[in-house]
Amino acid sequence: MVSSGCTSLRRKFIRQKKQEEDIQVYVDFKDYGDKPTSEAYVDYFLYVRGWLDELKVSLDSGLSYKRSKRAIDEAIMNMEQITDILNDEGKAGLKPILTQLNDISKAIKDDRSMGYVARMKLIKEIEKIRREFDRNFSFSKAQVWFVE
Repeated sequence: MVSSGCTSLRRKFIRQKKQEEDIQVYVDFKDYGDKPTSEAYVDYFLYVRGWLDELKVSLDSGLSYKRSKRAIDEAIMNMEQITDILNDEGKAGLKPILTQLNDISKAIKDDRSMGYVARMKLIKEIEKIRREFDRNFSFSKAQVWFVE
């Protein structure tokens, strides 16, 4: 040990480790109802329409396989969320549309470098599905199928 020197001066310029304080986290728990609400139906309905439009645009450009894959996956996922809100009669009406979307998903995933003609064919199918979905499952028509 050095009895003389700049010990105090050296301590003055040595960086001290910062003491991190635990940040207190407050969680506000909210009770959500067991039943899905009509607002959830509207949200999922709009999500499906938006993702179908996105799929149509991505197939039309033909540039991004990942974009097309994500769009069809999201559309199917949101369509499945809608089936949780509807009763058996509504689910039966939605099942053919969901089957068609699954077929389109399989076609997209099987053929990464899809040609122009195949893409245009899928776009026509998507437009048909979207029109049928809008016509038969709008909020005013689907209210009778809500699970109570």
